[in-house]
Amino acid sequence: MSKLPISEQIRTLRKSKGLSQEVLAENAGINLRTLQRIETGNVEPRGETLRMLAQALEVSIEALTSTGVDNTIAIDEDPGFLKLMNLSALTLWFIPLGNVFIPLALWIYRKDRIQGVRELGKRILNFQITWTLITYGLAYLSMFSSFTGDFLLGPFALLPLMLLLFVGNTIFIILTHRKIVRGDQNVYPISLKLIS
Repeated sequence: MSKLPISEQIRTLRKSKGLSQEVLAENAGINLRTLQRIETGNVEPRGETLRMLAQALEVSIEALTSTGVDNTIAIDEDPGFLKLMNLSALTLWFIPLGNVFIPLALWIYRKDRIQGVRELGKRILNFQITWTLITYGLAYLSMFSSFTGDFLLGPFALLPLMLLLFVGNTIFIILTHRKIVRGDQNVYPISLKLIS
């Protein structure tokens, strides 16, 4: 099997295990159309997709990638994009929920093409979603408590608190940027694991 292209290896392994494309796609947790494109050779499986397929077929990634033909997965290394994705969370000052949607768009666009984007993007999104839930949750809680007459946080206390949370997030993003420049891997703390 070592002389076959990866698309042929996946198709042969799938058939030898008696799996349909639908079952393999479901077991691997990928889209059926993606699997069809991989098996026809139109798409080269990369990163996480390759790992999930290997796991579903019960073979190692090395067994799939060790072919006679050089079909290494071309994943670029672009630390500038990692910095951009992190700094894009600063859009929270200009666009409501921009700290979530802009990094999310960048993550979706490049998660399988640039080394480190998949993991860093998950960490950024988990942190920013957690921060957003806390920050806007406090604001909504304060607004609704004003209707009942029981002020949890009065407007004069809420505004400085919101500003403090925004400034704190901004400082954190800038400090994280410095860590990314230095090449640190674990730059975001563990937060709610909303994206895995």
